[in-house]
Amino acid sequence: MSRVLALLVSLLLALPAAAQSVVKTENVRAELISEVSQAKAGEPFWVALRQTIRPHWHTYWKNPGDAGQATDIAWKLPAGVTAGPIVWPTPMKIDVGGIINYGFEGDILLLAKITPPADFAGSTLTVAANANWLVCDDVCIPEEGKFSLALPVGPAAVPADAATRALFDRARRDVPMESPWPARFGIGPLGDPTLIVDAKGLKPDTIRGIYFFPAEWGAVANMAQQTAKVTPDGIRIPLRKGDAKATAAPTQISGTLVLTEKTGDGEHRQAFDLVAKLDPAFVPEAASSAGAGPGEILSFWQALLFALLGGLILNLMPCVFPVLAMKAAAFVDLVGHSRGEIRRDGIAYTAGVLVSFGLMAAAVLAIRASLGEVTWGFQFQSPIFSLLIAYLFFIVGLNLSGLFEVGGRFAGLGQGLAGRHGMTGAFFTGVLAVVVATPCTAPFMAAALGFALSQPAPVTVAVLLAMGLGLALPYLVLAMTPALQRLLPKPGPWMVRLRQFLAFPMYASAVWMIWVLTQQTGANGVLYALGGMILIAFAIWLLRVGAPASPALWARRGVAAAAVLLAFAAALKVEDQPATAATAGGPASGVSFEGWTPFSRARVDEALASGKPVFVDFTAAWCITCLVNERVALETRATRRAFEQTGTVKLKGDWTNRDPEITAMLKEMGRAGVPLYLYWASGESHPKILPQILTEASVISELTSHQQAKR
Repeated sequence: MSRVLALLVSLLLALPAAAQSVVKTENVRAELISEVSQAKAGEPFWVALRQTIRPHWHTYWKNPGDAGQATDIAWKLPAGVTAGPIVWPTPMKIDVGGIINYGFEGDILLLAKITPPADFAGSTLTVAANANWLVCDDVCIPEEGKFSLALPVGPAAVPADAATRALFDRARRDVPMESPWPARFGIGPLGDPTLIVDAKGLKPDTIRGIYFFPAEWGAVANMAQQTAKVTPDGIRIPLRKGDAKATAAPTQISGTLVLTEKTGDGEHRQAFDLVAKLDPAFVPEAASSAGAGPGEILSFWQALLFALLGGLILNLMPCVFPVLAMKAAAFVDLVGHSRGEIRRDGIAYTAGVLVSFGLMAAAVLAIRASLGEVTWGFQFQSPIFSLLIAYLFFIVGLNLSGLFEVGGRFAGLGQGLAGRHGMTGAFFTGVLAVVVATPCTAPFMAAALGFALSQPAPVTVAVLLAMGLGLALPYLVLAMTPALQRLLPKPGPWMVRLRQFLAFPMYASAVWMIWVLTQQTGANGVLYALGGMILIAFAIWLLRVGAPASPALWARRGVAAAAVLLAFAAALKVEDQPATAATAGGPASGVSFEGWTPFSRARVDEALASGKPVFVDFTAAWCITCLVNERVALETRATRRAFEQTGTVKLKGDWTNRDPEITAMLKEMGRAGVPLYLYWASGESHPKILPQILTEASVISELTSHQQAKR
C-alpha cells in the first residue's frame, strides 16, 4: 500500500502546474489581470502581470544592471491574437554592496497590449503566459508562474471594475513619457560617453536627483557614479563606457532619464525615455576623475572624503592591531595629567601622523618621478624592511614589558628620542603608527589611493594628508575634549599591568613579520631575524647591568653598539638570500594556494575564452586583512562548494614580493595595493571589483546570482 501511495505522489508531482490567474511563491505574488472584463474582436486591450514583491526584495528591469535577470513573459495566444512587448515602468537604482542593479520593489505592473484580429470568431479569448523572474535580497531565487485568463468576447469591450482600472491608471503614470528634449552624446578621449540633454531653460536650483538608466546592458558602466550638471543650456551627464564588446563606438544610446523637479506645490519625480545620437562635434570638458578605478569616478573633494573615512576605518582594521596597542598605551599615559598637557600630546601625536604621511607623499612623488609608478605598502615587499619592522615590534614589546626604560614616561617607542620631553615621544608614537599601518587598506581607501597616486603632486599630498588626519582623529578628539577625558579610569596599579599586557600584541606582531620574512627569503631569514633579536636583547641587557658610573660603562656601551650593528648587518644579509618558491609566488608561499592557481593574465584570458567565470584574489602575506578574508569568506566549506558548483576558475595573485604583472593589474583597476578581489562572470570581458571586506554570504551571492541569471 505504501508503495502505491508513493507512486501516486510522484506522479502528481511530475504533472505540470495548472495555469491560473494568480501564482503565489515565497517572495512574490504574481497575477495576470486585464483592463477589460469583455473583449471585442479587432479592438486592442491591455493586460498586466502584477507583481507584489516581499518587503526588502526586488525583481529586475529590462536592463537589470550589473547582476540579475529581467522578467520574461512568453505568451500563449489563440491563432491571430498578438501581444506587444512589455511596457516597463520607471526603474529604481538598487545598490547591493557596490553592485548597481536596476529593478523594482513593492507592487508593480508590467503592461502588454493584446490585439485580437477583426475576424476572431471565438466566444472566449484565453490569454495564457509563462513568466519567469529573478527575485533577490541577500540571495537570488529564480521563480516562475503559469497564468491563464479567459475573457468573454462580445459586440463591445467592457471595462474592468473600478479598482482594476485604477491599477492600470497608476501603471501608466509609472511608465516614462517620451522626452520633450532632443538628446545627444559625445565620446571622450578614453572612450567614455557624455550624455547631453538639450533642455534649455531649466533652473539648476529646481532640479535634483538626476540619473540616467541605460536601456541596454554594456553601453554604459552601471557602477560608475553619475555626477549630472544642470546649466541654462540643459543637462550634462558624464558616464563611463560599459563592458560590451564592440569594434566601434556606438552611434546611439537609449535609456530613461529620471529627475526630481521642485515646483510651487512640492517636488515631483519625472521620467523620460530618450534616444541620444552620437555627436561627432562633441568637445569634452576637462576630466576630474583620472585615476579612479573601474566603476568609480571621483572628484577631488570625494577623494578627500574617502581618504578621511578610510583613515578613520583604518583604526579598526585587523592589520592595525599593533597601532591600537600603542595607542592604548598612550591613552593610559594620559590619565592623571593636566588638560593642557593632554592637548599638547594629542597635537604632537597628530603632527607625527601628518608629518609621516607628508614624508610618504614625498617618497611616492620621488618614486613616481623615477620609476613611473608606485603602490601602497610597497616597502613591505623588501625583506630588509620586514625584518626592521620585526625588530621594531620586538623592542616596543620589551619596553612595554618593563625590561628597559627610555624616558620619564612612555608615549611610544619615540620616547627614546624625546628624553624628558613628552611631546616628542607623542610625535614619534604617531610616526610609528603610520609605519605599521602602511601594509593595510580599508574601505574607501582603495578608491582614494588609486585616485591620489596618479594625480598631480598637490592632489597626491592633499589626499594622503586627509588619510593621516582620519587615522589620528580619534586620539586628537579625545585629547581636545575634556568631557571624554573624564571618562578615562583613575590612575592605579592597573596601568602598569595593562602596559605589560600590551607587550604581547607587539611580540605577536614581531612573530607575524618574521613569518612574512620567511615567505620572502625562505628558512634562512628566520635564522637572521632571531639572531638579530638576540643581539638586540643582549645590547639592552648590557646597558642595564652595573652601576651607571661604573668604569666599565663605556665598554658595555661599545659592546652593546657592536651587537646592534650586527643585528642590522643581519637585516642587510636577508636581501641576499636565494629566491624560493615563496618568492616566486608559487604554492610554497605563505599565502595559501590549496585549490587555487597562481594568477597570470594569460590564465584569465584562457578561462574567459572557454566561457568560465573567473575569481582572482590579490593578496600578500603581510596583509592581515587579506588573510582574515581568506579564513572567513574564501576558504569556508560553503564557499568552496559554491566555487565548484559554478565552475569558477580561482586564481591567486601573491603580492608578498614584487610582481610586475600584479602591479600592472592593480594599476589597471585603479587600485594602489591589496586586498583586491576581481570577478568575471561567464561571458564578460571586464571584471567587477568586490568589496575589500568579504563575507561568506557576499561571495556566494556573487557567484550564484550570475549562475541563476543565466538559466
